[in-house]
Amino acid sequence: MAILLLLLPLLLQLAARGAATTCPPPGTVKIDSLSYAGSGCPSGTAVGDISNDGKALTVMYSRYYATTDKLLADRKRSCVVTVKLRYPKGFIVSVGTVTMRGYVKLDAGAVATIQTWYYFSGFPGTARFVRKFTGVVEKNFEVTDKFLTLVYSRCGVSRDLILASEARVTPGPGCPAKGNGIVGIDSQDLSFRQVWNLVWEKC
Repeated sequence: MAILLLLLPLLLQLAARGAATTCPPPGTVKIDSLSYAGSGCPSGTAVGDISNDGKALTVMYSRYYATTDKLLADRKRSCVVTVKLRYPKGFIVSVGTVTMRGYVKLDAGAVATIQTWYYFSGFPGTARFVRKFTGVVEKNFEVTDKFLTLVYSRCGVSRDLILASEARVTPGPGCPAKGNGIVGIDSQDLSFRQVWNLVWEKC
């Protein structure tokens, strides 16, 4: 027992040291390039950033919203963001959660859905989540969705991380349809924001 007590501080120190190495050192994860395309992100309407600890990849949009107030095509908006990350060798990366911040307003019967998914170019496997809002509702929202399946990059192989999303609004039932809605841009700062939480492992 005495020997165990003497070894306990050393074991705790080694465990803490091991936990500290599961992520790349601060400041070593960079975005080499970020491009985007889709009806929800016309040219010049999206920007991306990575946190210093390499755990939060943020994408902000200024024209990303779906609405029933305009043409039929405006009821659905989508965007595909392609990110090339640079980070130290010996690590693989995945996405654990995505936090979305925006605005939703729905009349009775209207439904809004935001679908998010990600994958690595050239590799099989896609993680996906769907968030649904139903009317009557009007609010700024911030929600975090957890991907049930983690899709990882490959050790020593550089591949683009593809972050995709779709916002859709469906009016209430009836002919003509009743119940309008909009989902997307936050009315406070006029942006729709996604924070993709990166999960790192050593390989």
